Amino acid sequence: MFSNSPRRVVQCIHVRSNILNRLKKSNLSTPIPPRHTFLPFNTYNICNTYNPVLYRKYLTTMATPTTLSIANNDRNTKLVYQFLASTSSSSSSSISNVNIQESHSENSCLTLPDGKNISGSNSVITYLAENFGGSSNKVIGDTVIDDKKNPNQIEEEILKWLNTTQVIEQDSSKISKVAKDLDDHLANRTYIVGNYLTVVDLVAFTRIYDYFVKLSNQQRFDIPNLTRWFDFIQNTAVKELAPQCGLNIVEIVLEAPKVSKKIESQSSQSKEQKPDQKESKKEIKTDKKGSKKESKKESKKEVKKDSKKDSSSGVTIPIIPSLLDLRVGHIVKVEKHPDADSLYVEQIDVGEENPRTVVSGLVKYIPLDEMQDRDVVLVCNLKPAAMRGIKSFAMVLAATSSEGKVELIEPPAGSKPGEKVYFEGYQEGTPEQVLNPKKKIWETLQPGLITTQEKVASWTNPDTKNVHLLRTISDFCKTANIINASIK
Repeated sequence: MFSNSPRRVVQCIHVRSNILNRLKKSNLSTPIPPRHTFLPFNTYNICNTYNPVLYRKYLTTMATPTTLSIANNDRNTKLVYQFLASTSSSSSSSISNVNIQESHSENSCLTLPDGKNISGSNSVITYLAENFGGSSNKVIGDTVIDDKKNPNQIEEEILKWLNTTQVIEQDSSKISKVAKDLDDHLANRTYIVGNYLTVVDLVAFTRIYDYFVKLSNQQRFDIPNLTRWFDFIQNTAVKELAPQCGLNIVEIVLEAPKVSKKIESQSSQSKEQKPDQKESKKEIKTDKKGSKKESKKESKKEVKKDSKKDSSSGVTIPIIPSLLDLRVGHIVKVEKHPDADSLYVEQIDVGEENPRTVVSGLVKYIPLDEMQDRDVVLVCNLKPAAMRGIKSFAMVLAATSSEGKVELIEPPAGSKPGEKVYFEGYQEGTPEQVLNPKKKIWETLQPGLITTQEKVASWTNPDTKNVHLLRTISDFCKTANIINASIK
């Protein structure tokens, strides 16, 4: 037959060779088929059904890259794309192979090589993160490890928060509720989901941005966890990228607003006391027994109130690091919490008669044997709190990097249990006996705690931007490896 002629077979071989060479030159992720096959037919079918038009159409389809049309007002997709591009490798699945074009439509759209279209902010962002998030794919949560959660649960939580924050774009009146929900959710979290930065942190940042910019310092202080998270994201993950998307760095005052108390003049006090004295005299005359007792009680209450006003009026206590009782501690004993897989229960010598019981959520970061007989830095004047039935009487300081790596803050070698730890410039201050949770002293100071390029723990004054290093009298307190890490 003609189809089995040597000339026909040679012609097919040349066609196959030409297409494979073109596939090799185009950075496509499609694998090249073995020699005994031909896309999309085997050698026998090629010889019988050779169709150059079909081959050219197939080659054109395979060579067509993914096209991303970004709507002008879609800052979410812009930021996610910029982030993926900044962390992209040179592999064939890199986001650098995606064609970008501006769109005047309301929604961004992805056009895939097979002609399929994906539209809608969340759908486009999720597809980009899943397919161009790199080999680890942490940005979509595939390999994010969280306590008692598998990757599927993490991804479901990411999609949940993507949908929750999307409500802001659909109904601006609900933004206050979403902000409050995020603030509650971030109470004991660095990132919204898991222990790593994910796509939902980037998207939530852009969606909450306009609302957050308009808040006053007092309003931001009313949502301290969201404020801390916002400042952390804008100064780490998107610091260089946000301005490219029209999101400028927001100046945030991390120190609690000062409440000034007015001192009443003696003349005004005397004016107020005169009618009170007249009224008390009238009451005494009307009822000698009952009214005397009541007036005495009221006068005692007034004296107490006045004494409180006198002791606190006109005095504003600034929130500074010297209010923290920081000490060197030595872990005498450590074991896992009987009712929580992620918690350690430590007995730590802090220079007192008996060791303190401390509960720390470090199980998934630091092995048990590395915790034993270790010197650490503790905050010793936090209000004791029960954690899964065991009360904790201090907090071990640890640093968390943007990648989720955790290391303990270590005092200098040779430090003794109970030795004072302080930030330079604040060594003379007197710490509070117990921090009042209502004053939010720790919550105000914590966002400024970070490790330097030299791995030294430090606190940055939000007003002066001065950096104060953490130390004992002998040397500085450091981490083993990580830098620019948040301390808590």
